[in-house]
Amino acid sequence: MVRTKSDDATEQRVIDDVHRVGWHVVGIEDHFEGPAFAYSIGMQHTLNHPEVIVLGLRDVAAMMNIINAIGEEVRKGSRFQDWHESDQILEGYSCIFRSVPTEVFPEYFGFAMWFYRPDSFQVLQCVWPDSQRQFPWQAGCHSVVRQRQPLLTHQSGWPFSEGKNRAVFTTNRVLDGSHPVLHICHDRDGDWQFLCGTSTSPADGRIATLEEILHRHPSIAALANLPAGSQATRDSACSPWRRA
Repeated sequence: MVRTKSDDATEQRVIDDVHRVGWHVVGIEDHFEGPAFAYSIGMQHTLNHPEVIVLGLRDVAAMMNIINAIGEEVRKGSRFQDWHESDQILEGYSCIFRSVPTEVFPEYFGFAMWFYRPDSFQVLQCVWPDSQRQFPWQAGCHSVVRQRQPLLTHQSGWPFSEGKNRAVFTTNRVLDGSHPVLHICHDRDGDWQFLCGTSTSPADGRIATLEEILHRHPSIAALANLPAGSQATRDSACSPWRRA
């Protein structure tokens, strides 16, 4: 059960915002213990969606605006999950959402814990890229972005740097499982192609999610670290990959 009334004016504002808007946004300036951040309170209560936190931008108001933009997307029907990415939040860039473990809640989500206590709640970290669209877990990410944007999440079994819902190019035969992936291209612009090598006809082309391809062809996990601008081929499902 969430809080519905408080004698403290600041706490009552949180309650009123959740009731009026659907969520409240807390903004924390840079401090000696870490970079600035902002997070929502109330999205899970009103929209049945995890709360969201953004870290590291020097402009706290900008992070609060990002939270509000995410809330509006959720209100319109979007549902963000762990390792899902979206290009609807940041103009010209994609962000990736990661689940936040409960052990860091006391350090970051004091007001949210007060609002929901004793009930539990979930949080997603909205992770933003550097100017070259590299995320903190990628080797080429700018050091300043890594330093200012600590990742609150645990490592997971997901092998790719991109989101699970990233759209990739493939073929009918790869999707229906009738033929293995024999040719992988990681284009310079970041797009992935998972091809069977049996057809070059556009009519046989399909678009799928990265998660769907990995589920149907787990062996491609070995190529998750294939750099952009590279490709890999093999002669059969039992043959080793050759990178180029």
